[in-house]
Order: sequence, then C-alpha cells, then structure tokens
Amino acid sequence: PAGGVEDLGLRVRVFFTDWTGRFPLAKLEHLFYNGPRNPKEGAAVGKAHSDQRDRTLSLIRLLYQESDEDHPFTTQQIVQRLTQAGISVERKSVYRDLAAMNQHGFPVAYRRGAGWYAAGQPFTLAELQGVVDAVAVYRGLPSALREVLLEKLTALAPQPQRRRLCRPVALEPPRGEAPDRVRPVLDRIYAALQRQHALRFVPVTYNNQGTRCLGEACLVTPKGMLWSQERHQLLGWNHQTRKLTLYRPDRMHQVEVTDVPAQGPEADLSQWLAAPFGPDLRLQTTVCLRCRTGLAGEILDRWGREVTLVPVRDGFTVTAPAVLGPAFWGWLAAQGEKVTLLSPTWAVEAWKQWSHPRVSGLGVAWKQGESAVW
Repeated sequence: PAGGVEDLGLRVRVFFTDWTGRFPLAKLEHLFYNGPRNPKEGAAVGKAHSDQRDRTLSLIRLLYQESDEDHPFTTQQIVQRLTQAGISVERKSVYRDLAAMNQHGFPVAYRRGAGWYAAGQPFTLAELQGVVDAVAVYRGLPSALREVLLEKLTALAPQPQRRRLCRPVALEPPRGEAPDRVRPVLDRIYAALQRQHALRFVPVTYNNQGTRCLGEACLVTPKGMLWSQERHQLLGWNHQTRKLTLYRPDRMHQVEVTDVPAQGPEADLSQWLAAPFGPDLRLQTTVCLRCRTGLAGEILDRWGREVTLVPVRDGFTVTAPAVLGPAFWGWLAAQGEKVTLLSPTWAVEAWKQWSHPRVSGLGVAWKQGESAVW
C-alpha cells in the first residue's frame, strides 16, 4: 500500500516483539509514527498513513491470534472485525495487506471455500504441547513461576488452540532445597562451563539430627550436567582428589566461578547415564536376573526395549547393564522373591550375605500375614 510497504517489515516486527496483545495499537503506533495525533493538527496525509498502519497491524493481530487452518476468516469477516475496531477498510485494501504480510515474513494462506488464516505461527500445536508438558512437571521451578510460564506459553497459540494447551498435572510435594535457591547455583555452573574455569564451593552434608553441616571448600572443574533420578547432578573433576565426582547442585553452598583454568580429562557424559539406577560409571557392571512371570513391564521400563527377555520356567531371564549402588540394591530388595540375582558372582555373594537374614525373615512374616504381597 502507498506510504507503508517500505518499512512494513520493520514496523510489524516491532509490533510482534509483544504480539500477544499486552500493548494496545495506539501505544504501538506511537512507537513508529511521529506525526500529528489529531487530523485537525496536521496534514491529511498524516491521518491516512496512520489509518493504513492501524489496519495492517490489526489484520496481523486478528489472523495470528485468532485463526488457524481449522478456524479461518472470510474476507467479509475480516472487514467486519476491523470495522468493529473503528478502522475504515475495503475488501481491496484487505487483499493488499494480505499480500504485504506474505511479502514481509508473516505468511497467510487461503483455504478454498473457508477463508484466510495465519500460516507462519512460530510453534505448532504439538510443539507447544510438548513444552507445556515439560514445564508442568519440571521441579526446578517454583509453583508461581511455573504458572506464569504456562500462561505465557498458552498465549503463543491462536485462541482456538488455547484450550488444548490446558493440560494440568498433579505433582508430588516438593522435597529438598527450594528451586529458587538451586537456580543461581545452576547459573554459576553453566557460566564456569562456558568460560572453561573451575568452581569453588562448600559441600553441604547433614548430621544424624538432620542439621545442615558445611564441609571444607573444594575446587572443581565442571565437566557437564546430568539429569538423573529427577534431579540435576554435576560431574566434576576435583582438583584435590584428582578424580571425577558427582555433586548435587542443591548440596553446593557459596558457589563462585574462579579464574583457575579448567583441568582434568574429558568425560563422556553418555557413559555415566548408560545404565539405570544412578549415574555412576565406577559402579557399572552387567547383571543377569531371573524374574518371575508378570515382571516384563517393570524390566522394560527400567532398561528399555533394547534388552532381550529369555523365557524360562515360571518367568524369564534378562542380562543388562546396571549401576550396583544403593538404588539398585533397594530395588532388588523391594522385589523380594520375584527377582533373583544370578551374576556377577561377587555381587551374588555380597547380596546373599547382606540380605538373606533380613529378606528371608521378612518374607516369612509377610507370607503369614498377607499372601497377596507375593
């Protein structure tokens, strides 16, 4: 359109820096129009230029906020909506504005017999649903911040799709340190990774009374962040012990990025997460388990569908990698007689010595009291 196409792309992008509608058009127009606000105060060309801008931006807002392929607008409906907004418009000017939108990076499409709709949404519905689901269950966010983020993500979709982004989920009560205390620690860890410098921090422990205790400050080169057992874990090279060690960000106090250059060998993070029951490469080994009938789902949930189940009498056997740490032994104890550890031999002997008097006694008591447990 005359008087507006040259800088339409720039003006539309200014508008779309907050296109969810928090800035009214009158305020946006003030950003890129310095002419008279009242037609009586200046030349007529100023008013015409302002009307054209309002019309174009209003059309962009209408289509990008309220239309999708299943909810298009006919040309007549566009004219009616703009007229209701107090903007004088004709059908031919609508067509010119639609062509200008396609030319300047805000594509629209026409569905035959239905109408026009925005074809350049920054996210598809499936993408937004994936992000909403991730934010809804991420424990690193305070509940108030989570609600704000979900509202902002929902506003990125056109109105016809927003109901489909309402996907509430109930979370367990938060445990451990508050998320707003952990996030600054994560910021410093990532800053050290980007600068390739070491971190200095004080590790936190708890005594038998549950009192928080501070250890001695240590110098650690971060090698990468892991996500395991529903929390972040830092894999770092300890400058004092000269070993790779795992640290929990919620147990790191007085964290600061130092000027000490990074040290230690490179670490393959995928190896630390290659086996279930925790990220600890030093405790990884291959185990063989004999499982009773009915446990196939549990095994596949733990190890994935890549493992092979070999049928035997009253169940199956499976050979798979595992981290033989507290999480594994706790899981094995919880399974009781439903899972038997067959190898490696040293692990079988250690398990028998530790568990036999405990598990056997418990098994007899539970069988007598409630056979359904088994």
